[in-house]
Order: sequence, then C-alpha cells, then structure tokens
Amino acid sequence: MKSTFRSSKPNSRATIASCSARVIVGKPKTPTPVFSDEMRYIVINPTWNVPESIVENELEPKTGGKLSKLRARGYKVTYRNGRAIVQQPPGEKNALGRVKFVFPNDLLVYMHDTPQKKLFAQAKRAFSHGCVRVQDPFKLAEEVVGSPDYDEKRLRALIGKKEHRINLAKPIPVHIQYFTAVVDDDGALKLYDDLYGYSAKVREALAL
Repeated sequence: MKSTFRSSKPNSRATIASCSARVIVGKPKTPTPVFSDEMRYIVINPTWNVPESIVENELEPKTGGKLSKLRARGYKVTYRNGRAIVQQPPGEKNALGRVKFVFPNDLLVYMHDTPQKKLFAQAKRAFSHGCVRVQDPFKLAEEVVGSPDYDEKRLRALIGKKEHRINLAKPIPVHIQYFTAVVDDDGALKLYDDLYGYSAKVREALAL
C-alpha cells in the first residue's frame, strides 16, 4: 500500500519536493481504500471524532453498552437524536497523534500521526481501521505546507490542547495506491503479499 503526493514550494523557482516514510494501513477486515483526492489542510492537535462503526462495534461492547465509562479515559460522550457521539480531545494519547492531514472525501479516510510509534518497526503494518498513519508527521507537514512560517520546529511549537488548522496555499493531489509487484531502482522485481486480495480478484477476472 502506498500514499503518494507532490507539493510545490513557493520560492524563486518552482520546485517539486517529495517525502518518503513508512505508513500503517488498514487491517484486512477494514482495508484502506484505493482512491485519489486533494489534500487541502492539516490540523495540529486534532480531535478524534470516533466513527459510528467503531462506537457500535468496539466501544459499546467493551463498555457493556455504557459509553459514559469512556469519560473516565478522557473521552467526550454526548447524544444527539438518540445517537451517541464520542470524541477524543487533543492530547498525547489521542489516536490521531498530533497531526492530521485532510483530503476531504466521502470515505472519511485521511492520514495522521499516531501514539503507537513502535508499530512502524514491524515489516507488516496493517493495524488501522482504514486511515493511513504516517511515521514522520511533522516532516510531512513541513513538506505539504511548504511555507517558511511553518517549518518542522515551528509546527512542533504548536503542540498543545488547542486545535490549529493550517490551510494549504494550493491543494495537493493525493493518490492511495495498491501494488503487489514493484520494480525497484535496480530493475529487480519485488513481490509482496496480496493483503486485501485485490490482485487475486484481478487475476480471477482476467482468467489468469
């Protein structure tokens, strides 16, 4: 699984910069979708609005249907028209970490930081509910913002309890791709596990 983007930094010359880092993607049961969109802004110290599916399938069973227990763990639980709304405020334990990269889409998928840094050391990194966790979020943030006012040091200085939204000067194309066969820089073919079974479905459709 691979997320790619390109950013143009404003200066005397139009330059193309790229950033490469390890990511964590969706589990086989909650795969990261393959699609393209445009990144429009980032959020430092994001609030996690817990998806309804996670509330129903994971949090309610864990709390015995008493979501109010989550308040003791720092979550905010409210109700609207009989539906539970669960939010995790900004903080070092927030599931989104300290940075969220937003490319608005109907799939509610985005890239974000994570407090579970140790998972990046694993060879197979399919642990999320579908979003993409990035290894070096502040380096990536510096690249996508592309402004001297927001280098990595200044972005880290914003860490706190309050959300900070930073709009990008120009939307950046984002392409979430899925490959099981890749040719490396030396021209060698490398094969990877078909995590989501997509390649198998293509072979079946083509009668291969």
